[in-house]
Amino acid sequence: MKEIFDFLLNDYGSKELLNFKEGFLTGLIVVIGLTIVLLFLRYIYRYPRRSKGIEISGVKGSIFITSGAISDLVKSIGDEYELMEIYKVHLLEDKDFSYLELQVNMENDKESSFITLSDDIQNNILNTLKDRFGIDSVKEVKMNLRKIDTRKSGF
Repeated sequence: MKEIFDFLLNDYGSKELLNFKEGFLTGLIVVIGLTIVLLFLRYIYRYPRRSKGIEISGVKGSIFITSGAISDLVKSIGDEYELMEIYKVHLLEDKDFSYLELQVNMENDKESSFITLSDDIQNNILNTLKDRFGIDSVKEVKMNLRKIDTRKSGF
């Protein structure tokens, strides 16, 4: 490594070689700088990102429904299902639409299927958002199964 730096920094009496080294180092610095700037811009403008809420336009003004209110509503819907607990709710926005991402815990029950239960919850959440708030910009509900709890017997 020391030999490479010594070669790049010393000119050894050749003007053409010194010009090439200066141009090469300048180009390398420009490429590294542009890469850092592009990575920084990508980090700032990344999608999907968390949304603060959803604004609904009305006849006489607009209503802003915060993500906390939507989270509380979704958790109250989750309380209706005894086998599943909604742990976290995130309202995310992509370029064209919004969606909910849920972190759920589920109890291990041999009679129920996670697929049918999750379909029922997802449809219930989307219908409730549409009926209560008039929110139709939330297009999907993504569920992440965090943990499966085993039922303890009451002996």
